[in-house]
Amino acid sequence: MSYPVVDLTNCDKEPIHILGKVQTYGFLVAVDQSSFIVQYASDNLADFTDVSYEHILGKPLLDFLRQIDTGDKSDAIHSVIRLGGDNGYSTFNPLRLNINNKSYNLIIHVSGEYIVLEFEQEISDIEQQLQSLIGSSLSRILEGGTLSDTLNLAAQQIKELIGYDRVMIYKFWEDGHGEVVAEQRKADLEPFMGLHYPASDIPKQARELYKINLTRIIADVDSVPSPIYNAASSDKPLDLTHSTLRAVSSIHVEYLKNMGVKASFSVSLISNDELWGLIACHNYSPRFIDFRAR
Repeated sequence: MSYPVVDLTNCDKEPIHILGKVQTYGFLVAVDQSSFIVQYASDNLADFTDVSYEHILGKPLLDFLRQIDTGDKSDAIHSVIRLGGDNGYSTFNPLRLNINNKSYNLIIHVSGEYIVLEFEQEISDIEQQLQSLIGSSLSRILEGGTLSDTLNLAAQQIKELIGYDRVMIYKFWEDGHGEVVAEQRKADLEPFMGLHYPASDIPKQARELYKINLTRIIADVDSVPSPIYNAASSDKPLDLTHSTLRAVSSIHVEYLKNMGVKASFSVSLISNDELWGLIACHNYSPRFIDFRAR
């Protein structure tokens, strides 16, 4: 197996949490926690709402919600956003709303002095399929005897659940390098099982984010990320550490493209509060799994 070389020299220095862009399967708005005035918005806002980012920067969040909501939930959602800050938003995520008569998931988190709202279109048929399969899949995985058996069963069941072309379980060793310890793939794909990868392939700052964000999706490596713009009163980049839409490092995108991968999905495997490994899923055409299904 031979792929073009990707220059990873500066990979560990890339500030991937403040790239200032989002993936294009959703849009982002961020508001000041005290005033609820919109301070940041992604450029692709109009692709989903017919409202441009210029028209909402510096304006009240409620005005924007009322403008885009077609399901009469804007006031209730605004109340949840105002009240949720006291207890965190994890118990509320995701909220559902309709935009242009399409169902969306709204995922909320706090980033410094801002409340970040991320809107993703809901793909309900995927979620329903997963709900019907997940119970039986868990019972099969638990039937595994050795760790190796369990990992192989997990890879098999996950491939059945989400339908990606390749599902690998990737273990990190003490020196930081990774090994593919289980794999399920389409029959015509070259096997990666047993391959070892240098620690530089997944740099330290990326591993820290994997411990915070337990799932990560790249829906289409060929899509051009949408820049985030800020109001005049906000002059620093928005911290996207906890963002689900956060754009992908250009170095990582090049790495995936060199392997012919068009979409990826990963799940962090945590043991004793440390990153033991990843469930890494590759697809050779664009593929999206919505927030609830993830």
